[in-house]
Amino acid sequence: MDIALKKLELLDWLLHINDETKLKKVMALKSILDQEVVSYVVSSYPVDKEEYIQMVKEADERISSGKYTTMEDLEKEMESW
Repeated sequence: MDIALKKLELLDWLLHINDETKLKKVMALKSILDQEVVSYVVSSYPVDKEEYIQMVKEADERISSGKYTTMEDLEKEMESW
């Protein structure tokens, strides 16, 4: 199926959505896809520049306050499993 047919199929599907919840999800996806992706988090969802900067700030705050786990801590924990 070429791209034009895929677009027509998607348009047809969108035109027949009657569930507002589904439409909100499509609109949320659109807003994500419209933004420039600068990274992907572990859960594989895309992160735009603003979200990425916020995540880095939060990580810096956790590190500054001593709320972090080192690799050594994780390795010790895994050994106890």
